Amino acid sequence: MADIKTDDYTKNFPELKSVQKIELDILIELDKICRKNNLCYFLDSGTALGAVRHKGFIPWDDDIDVGMPRPDYNRFMRIAKDELGEAFFLQNLKTDPKVPFPYAKIRKNGTAFIEWNKRNIKMHHGIYIDIFPYDRLPEDGIDEYMGYCRELNRKLFKRRIPDRVGLPQSNLRWKIGKAARRLQYLAMQFSSEKKLLEKLDHDYTKYSGLGFDSGKSTCHSFSSRIAFPNEMLFPPIEVEFEGHSFFAPADVDAYLTAIYGDYMKLPPYKDRIGHRPFVISLEEKRCKR
Repeated sequence: MADIKTDDYTKNFPELKSVQKIELDILIELDKICRKNNLCYFLDSGTALGAVRHKGFIPWDDDIDVGMPRPDYNRFMRIAKDELGEAFFLQNLKTDPKVPFPYAKIRKNGTAFIEWNKRNIKMHHGIYIDIFPYDRLPEDGIDEYMGYCRELNRKLFKRRIPDRVGLPQSNLRWKIGKAARRLQYLAMQFSSEKKLLEKLDHDYTKYSGLGFDSGKSTCHSFSSRIAFPNEMLFPPIEVEFEGHSFFAPADVDAYLTAIYGDYMKLPPYKDRIGHRPFVISLEEKRCKR
């Protein structure tokens, strides 16, 4: 693969390398806890792609994604509260009730990575890695069930996030999208949040009893449209990422192909972007975009 000049992607985000270093430290901590407690995890989506294609971060990527089968995810939520050091915060719907997403993050205390559409949400905004639970799918009716779960996900986002994704733009299309999102947000305030959260907790996991030795799984929490065969995901294999050994899906080639197609081909230059934080803070230094 041709050499990639990272400067091309960091000129508007000079803190990127520092953010990646903090995220790697969090991932090392997660890996340590999982190995100690025999918990299963794997590098997910773009992080798995980075491990295979770049032996580390995709040069313009500013986050880390990790997947876990739901039973291990639940155990991690219980264990990590006590085993994570004081430098980190385990964020989920129970530890930080205002969060607008049904999955977990580990955040670095004393830092900030604030995305524009979440800037007014009263929650922990530290630099983070994502932890996505993977749930077992039924033997039949997979497409209908996944569609139903995606709609539950969208309802939570619409209820808790009043603004659209991305930094503000001056064009009419963006402004119309902003107004539409605000109307969706206001309309959702008339529905029962308690019932929605109960459905998220129950309906995502209703097939967990089928186990992960066969069949298919997906990540409802991130509105995935792909039903992954469990033999593609488990048991995870070790791969190199930024000079360290972490776990990736069992058949990582098939996994990445299912998500990205020809994953070794670099995307167009215009698509080589990350989350573009509105506010970034590395310890004492704070910068507003």
